[in-house]
Amino acid sequence: MLCLVTGGAGFIGSHVVRILLEKKYNVRVLALPSEPRNRLNGLNVEIMDGDLTDPADLEKALKGVDYVFHLAAVHAQWMPDFAPMYRVNVDGTRLLLEKSREMGVKRIVYTSTQNVIGWNPRGLSDEETPFKEFKKSSHYTKSKYMAEQAVWKFIEENDSPEIVILNPSGPFGPGDTGPTGKVVQDFLRGKIPFFFYGYFNVIDVDDLALGQVIALEKGKPGNRYILAGHDVSLQQFFELLEKVSGVSAPSLRLPRFLVYGIGFIMEKASDWFTHRPPKMTVDRVRQRGRKKLLDNSKIRSLGLQIRPIEETLKRTVDYHKEILDKANAGH
Repeated sequence: MLCLVTGGAGFIGSHVVRILLEKKYNVRVLALPSEPRNRLNGLNVEIMDGDLTDPADLEKALKGVDYVFHLAAVHAQWMPDFAPMYRVNVDGTRLLLEKSREMGVKRIVYTSTQNVIGWNPRGLSDEETPFKEFKKSSHYTKSKYMAEQAVWKFIEENDSPEIVILNPSGPFGPGDTGPTGKVVQDFLRGKIPFFFYGYFNVIDVDDLALGQVIALEKGKPGNRYILAGHDVSLQQFFELLEKVSGVSAPSLRLPRFLVYGIGFIMEKASDWFTHRPPKMTVDRVRQRGRKKLLDNSKIRSLGLQIRPIEETLKRTVDYHKEILDKANAGH
């Protein structure tokens, strides 16, 4: 069976590729020509240059494909112009669905985000918790919500291909050079001076990747599954990092309104002066600064086992320590 993985050269996608290969699937990756391929070095995969928004590229990539894992997306908290994000995340998803139907794809596993799972302040948020935060959400969350709504509409109007929707939380593990990886590196360098009240969910990238393949093999068509690991407060998270790294956790707790203000100022500085992504945004503070707890029982009922958070953070810390050690040796 041939699987196409969009975003397969990225952090999560490359881990999905590895698990698919372990399970003896044939794998094709769709990647932008400018995208680094180092995460796929040494793997027996076909890498196809192409753009998610180009119909001809998609037809070429989907030729002979049985299953599609759609992970490709523009993920940024800040951009000088957000139009490309909507073009890829929303329009690109619609086009991929249509072309997959035309090319005879059997099943699609679509990766959304836990951001578009509603917040239940009285307990766990599950797959049915309504999302009511569109207006105050970031452009990334808005684009992923619109894309998921396009997927639901497609499911209603078409019998094939079968589609399973996944709503993953924040992945950690080896290979992460994105925002979560930057947080761990900043922690190891002693560059996180404070924390604030709030919660988020940590999942090991390999558990997330395995969950993708389980969704392909066992997921119920027309269903969504929260692909999450462990809910932790920001304070607990930094204390766990201290435990596995030996680096002291920040002890200063700032009130949330003050952190909102810092995020607002950093965003405006990016808009007006630096034109570079800020370290903190208002939406990131809003997402983290509350007790949103995720119910992962539905994906676990398919057989996914979630490893201990200490193991995930140890793997993450070891990876980033090696990077920092090499960087220091280079100086």
